[in-house]
Amino acid sequence: MEARRRLGVMMQEVTLAPDMRVRELIDITSSYYPEPMPIHEVLDLTQTTPLARRQYGKLSGGQKRLSQFAMAICGRPQLLFLDEPTVGLDVQARERMWFTLRELVKRGTSIVLTTHYLEEAEALADRVVVLAKGRVIASGTVNEIRSVVARKKISCVTALEPHDVRHWAGVEEARRDRQRLEITVTDAERIVRQLLVTDAGLTELEVSRAGLAEAFNELTQETAQ
Repeated sequence: MEARRRLGVMMQEVTLAPDMRVRELIDITSSYYPEPMPIHEVLDLTQTTPLARRQYGKLSGGQKRLSQFAMAICGRPQLLFLDEPTVGLDVQARERMWFTLRELVKRGTSIVLTTHYLEEAEALADRVVVLAKGRVIASGTVNEIRSVVARKKISCVTALEPHDVRHWAGVEEARRDRQRLEITVTDAERIVRQLLVTDAGLTELEVSRAGLAEAFNELTQETAQ
């Protein structure tokens, strides 16, 4: 029981009393903890003050998720479990939750977050664990997971067409995206030099490394083989 009082949990699916107000739900949850956060602080931190007097059953899906998040953190948990916490949230609400999670980490809370939004893991995680078919296939920092993918992406505005560069050594794929040429490469530095020599009018050159999405796809494809 003592260990449970140091935990906070936000499940992906949950059923709560629809006629209860958000403030009442947070207040009841807070009563389970020895030193809960003041209600006004919970509401402020989770941006749920406008929802405090509203009945839970009359909230939108995103508003319900924010209310559940408030309930998960109200007890000042030392360890917080979040299962797909931003499902159903709009972009602004998601960014606010990200801000709150970073603030909780600064205060000393450890967070275990499961998500299919890889940009979310990339933005928040100190350590990433990739699961496939119920087993761990990779774990490490974001940079360590990214490092399994050697490819980089080059994007530029150029007169060159995809068929002009596909045969270059080190080019895996090239395609046109409106005004820009998008190239996937294994040797970015050499391809950049070749692009600049071939098209002196090339502009808006961008080089980006592989993200977690590319690493995840490569890791899971290897597992499936």
